[in-house]
Amino acid sequence: MKEFTSLWNQSKDIIFLIGCVFLLYSLLILNIYLRQWYSVYSAKPYISEAFEKSNVPEQELFTWMIHAYVPDHNAGSEWMAHALNTYWIREKKGRVVVISNKSSVGMYERVVILEKDKQQDAIDAALSRSQLLLTHHTMEPNAVQTSLLLKKPLVVFLHDHGRYKQIREYKRWLGKNLYIVTNSQWLDKFYTPLGVPSCICYPPVSWRDYVVESSREYVTLINVNRNKGGEVLIKIAREMPDIKFLGVKGAYNQQIVNNTLSNIHYISSTPNIKEVYGKTNILLMPSKEESWGRTAIEAMSSGIPVIAHPTPGLLESCGDAGVFCDREDIGAWVREIRRLISDESYYSSCSLACKRRSIELEPEEQMKKTCEWLKKLSWKEPSTE
Repeated sequence: MKEFTSLWNQSKDIIFLIGCVFLLYSLLILNIYLRQWYSVYSAKPYISEAFEKSNVPEQELFTWMIHAYVPDHNAGSEWMAHALNTYWIREKKGRVVVISNKSSVGMYERVVILEKDKQQDAIDAALSRSQLLLTHHTMEPNAVQTSLLLKKPLVVFLHDHGRYKQIREYKRWLGKNLYIVTNSQWLDKFYTPLGVPSCICYPPVSWRDYVVESSREYVTLINVNRNKGGEVLIKIAREMPDIKFLGVKGAYNQQIVNNTLSNIHYISSTPNIKEVYGKTNILLMPSKEESWGRTAIEAMSSGIPVIAHPTPGLLESCGDAGVFCDREDIGAWVREIRRLISDESYYSSCSLACKRRSIELEPEEQMKKTCEWLKKLSWKEPSTE
């Protein structure tokens, strides 16, 4: 009897522990849902309380609500947005307004840029007259509230696989008035279970815009933050003291810099990236996460070989033209760099493959399809769903 009682007490303890674990897990999940809900609930719309909705919307006017824009913020997602914007203006005779937290210019290559909280009347007018609202990254919740207030469809551009919970929450608020644009096939498949209408648009890189004659002076890494491989560059450089490396500081996240190595030269972020490619012999992309890899295609346009970590995005963007090494295997990177530098025949074959790949990714047709898809989007009232 005592043994039975002891066994029962032990069982109760186990059941209690299981219950506690289940409760903690449930609270964790609830906390995640509540945080996503509150991020949208507490977000302020871009439109002012005193706005007057236009009775004459412009069917060719798109308005972006984002944290930063070119030429001040030189990151891949902003240059993707800008390429699509300039195509819309040039080929479709449309207009684009970008609402940014801060900007040093009021217009860039025919794209109107308005500063949030400083040009509210112009912002009200643009949003009120817009056919379509677009956003990405940190300003998404504010854009959701603006979309609801104005009853205009919202398109969220997705540049990575870290927005699944957010998109699920936005769909609860906007229903069928939410749309997404993904930058790769693998990313589109990742978000497919959410059931949000989508379009794929590779980050547009026209190879003609990036062709340069390179002096082949440096082995280059662009954006030396932790994810992009700033530490990996340092480890490789230590193993190759006779090789000159170039580290280009990025526009976001902490940059990993080592000023004690004489064979790494660091420079600041620049909007004129062609100057960097004009000095680059080999481009390194040891990114831990990379949903596409626009930089790789830019470099390939000039026949610059690319050594990359095999993320799903880099495998898709570089294709057979890429040389792939695991970012943790420093020896493999050293061997590939040595081979490209010492074997001119191997370098030439890689260079030719890169040029072919950049031409294959000529973006005009894809941007045309994306803009045609965007133009067809319209607000759907809940009663008609």
